[in-house]
Amino acid sequence: MSVRERFAQFRAGGPRTPEVAPDREPPPLGERRPVLVVGLGNPGERYARSRHNVGQWCVRELARRHAVALSRQGRMEVGRASIEGVPLHLGRVLSSYYNESGGPIQGELRRLGLAPWQLLVVYDDLDLPVAQIRIRAFGGHGGNNGMRSVIASLGSQDFARIRIGIDRPYDDGAPVRDPERIAGWVLSAPPREERERLDEAVARAADTIEVAVTAGIEAAMSRFNP
Repeated sequence: MSVRERFAQFRAGGPRTPEVAPDREPPPLGERRPVLVVGLGNPGERYARSRHNVGQWCVRELARRHAVALSRQGRMEVGRASIEGVPLHLGRVLSSYYNESGGPIQGELRRLGLAPWQLLVVYDDLDLPVAQIRIRAFGGHGGNNGMRSVIASLGSQDFARIRIGIDRPYDDGAPVRDPERIAGWVLSAPPREERERLDEAVARAADTIEVAVTAGIEAAMSRFNP
């Protein structure tokens, strides 16, 4: 099976009927704090070390810091942390591939009785330099099919996200756009030096989330965005 065929397995399915958790107005930006953090990635040991799974690395880092045991709940692996006394739910998708993350995340929001604005998603970004992180309170999918799936499933773009840069391959300084080359890049494990830089970025992303939980999304944006 070619890389392109493998990558096609992760493409989002057909349109879903938007169904959101409790419909309540979000508070002002300065008062927003995430209650559920989900890291995007592909399930299984085969892809655990790939660039596409840095979002899940961040969830594991938060679970490690706060001594949280993640366990299966429906289509997710979830756990509950306490950060300076503030509860935070952690999750990663077990039953779907990266580009089909929306359904399980929607289900977890519904199970917890949360609205989309109480969600924060962590994921990799080809268009950020390696190890750069960026937090936003809301926005579009930016061409990321995992986020495309989440937005379609929730029927909302009004949720926070942290992007962790993985960059992209280059030919003589020109960025590669070929889908098969990109698929090979995101589904492969980075070399040791790059992995060390990504681990540092994951730690900074975890720091960012802790500030977002205790002081708010706006405070985290002010402190951690470049």
